[in-house]
Amino acid sequence: MAVIIYTQHFCAKCGSDQMRRNGHSQGHARYQCKAYRYQARFEPAAVAKAAQYAQVDQLLGARNSQRSIVRVTGVSRMSVAKRIKKAQACRPPLPRLRPKKAQKKCWEALDELWTFVGRKKRKLWRWLAVERASRRIVAWTLGGRGEAAARRLWHHLPRRYRRYCWYFTDEWKACASVLPRYRHRPCPKGEGQTSIVETINCSLRQRSGVLVRQSCSFSKCRKMHTARIKIVIDNHNRSVILN
Repeated sequence: MAVIIYTQHFCAKCGSDQMRRNGHSQGHARYQCKAYRYQARFEPAAVAKAAQYAQVDQLLGARNSQRSIVRVTGVSRMSVAKRIKKAQACRPPLPRLRPKKAQKKCWEALDELWTFVGRKKRKLWRWLAVERASRRIVAWTLGGRGEAAARRLWHHLPRRYRRYCWYFTDEWKACASVLPRYRHRPCPKGEGQTSIVETINCSLRQRSGVLVRQSCSFSKCRKMHTARIKIVIDNHNRSVILN
């Protein structure tokens, strides 16, 4: 009876197993990652380590603390922290912009979410801008709840979204002072115009332990807090683009 042996390759950058053949180099096959477009030669000796790191990346995108990931995977705590910093340095999957002719019909919803770093007295507000038609997160930022954070979110929006979109927000005064008056549509909570961004806020809170208000998996520094939120948002945008 013949035995067929399959060799599975993992990306050295993100740990993904979504690989495809892409030519040869010095007699060896080259593979390219479909997620991050990283291309190199992959040796079967590093498969076990890459699979372990892939499991770490999957747990980072779920509602797990760093110490729980260490207990489950056996990877050291410093290696998990390095994976978080590496994910923060990676280029995020950019949401596909709508055609220029359809920009005038584009609607966006903006909302803020309360988080904390270290202790609950050190509050941070995560601002989010979501395209209502595709549920893609176009821009986000961390800061206070005042006008400065709202203006930072406005500058993070792509140029086309700042020109041709209508913006739905709650009746918070910081949004009214930053967004253009003729395209800003403030609405009460019960109207349902901001229900999509509030739903995405709820789903991101369930997927990331650092966004939970009553949790033991909170971040102790702002840099790691930003990196964990970025991982969850990138996973959300990637799933929306693939679907």
